[in-house]
Amino acid sequence: MPAGAAWVPLIRNPQALSFYYVGLSGLGVGGLRVPISEDIFRLTEFGDGGVVMDTGTAVTRLPTAAYNALRDSFIAQTTNLPRSTPVSIFDTCYNLNGFVSVRVPTVSFYFSGGPILTLPARNFLIPVDDVGTFCFAFAPSPSGLSIIGNIQQEGIQISVDGANGFVGFGPNVC
Repeated sequence: MPAGAAWVPLIRNPQALSFYYVGLSGLGVGGLRVPISEDIFRLTEFGDGGVVMDTGTAVTRLPTAAYNALRDSFIAQTTNLPRSTPVSIFDTCYNLNGFVSVRVPTVSFYFSGGPILTLPARNFLIPVDDVGTFCFAFAPSPSGLSIIGNIQQEGIQISVDGANGFVGFGPNVC
């Protein structure tokens, strides 16, 4: 792993052995922790809930209460940007047609045990058409399972140490 990588323990779910579960304690927007109970991200003793890293899922899915809190925090910090109508699964979109650049708050994953992964803007505000509509690339999930999708993983060097039970997040040096 490159210098500056953060290692997070993998969590074993006997009900779904092929998935990479990680401990998530919270989410952040603009450097501020979003008021979400850590319990919403826990894997239960019955194998329900938890947080999976999945390259086969495009956008991060969060239980509805967690998604709403994250989205509302993001909207509160982007009042300077013109909103657009929802597109597909995205309910938070912006009309950035004509903008050369925009400033948006950071979005971060707070992992159990302390590591924080702060995403670049291209990993959470994505173009959805060719006329300048960008949407917040997270979506609600009716289930208790959270999925960190591939758009949020892009440009981050992710290494899995299955033998020792860790996943590492580092700067992309490829």
